[in-house]
Amino acid sequence: MSVHANGQPAICPTDYKLVLPEQVLVYHSGTGRTVLVGSLKLTTIFAFAFFTVFAGPTFYSMEDQPVWVAPAVVLSGAIPMVAVMYYYGPFVNYIHIRLPSYARKSRELMIRYVKALPKETELDITTMGGLGRLRMSRVKLQDLYPINQRLGLANIGRDTKDIDAKRRWYARPVRKFGVHPGRTVVMGDVWKKVAATIANRAKPS
Repeated sequence: MSVHANGQPAICPTDYKLVLPEQVLVYHSGTGRTVLVGSLKLTTIFAFAFFTVFAGPTFYSMEDQPVWVAPAVVLSGAIPMVAVMYYYGPFVNYIHIRLPSYARKSRELMIRYVKALPKETELDITTMGGLGRLRMSRVKLQDLYPINQRLGLANIGRDTKDIDAKRRWYARPVRKFGVHPGRTVVMGDVWKKVAATIANRAKPS
């Protein structure tokens, strides 16, 4: 804080209190959908484990059963799990936007910032893993583009070429996201602007 010649403190930009946090929640999938998707994933995993560890070996040990029965039993447990993991893999729980300091001083300044989002704007996108574990991906707005895959459940793609070159095959970043706003959207005006910016982007060549 600086001081005038008369001894009175001068107001500097850094003296303003930051009203908003650095990360602002702009999208939430909703508790109901989160519980449903998490339950589906866990249920199919346990079903696969049951058919693989117990049911499959049981039918395999039965001499009066055809040879193909045991593999068919295992597949009957594997197919639902693979389908759920494939279609609901991109499911997004939360999206936070990261704000610069000047946009955190008031809601009005945040809205002004959002109206002209820089391409370097960062988003923290949280998805759900196979066992219900949350995974956060920090992405730049310029790397996101619209897609329509996995029966429409994946609607945002991510350009990961630069990241892929630096990581091993088993540590690949999340490339597809499923964002389906409804009544659960937080700060709807902010998310609409973010979504519109993504929708207007073309897929990188």
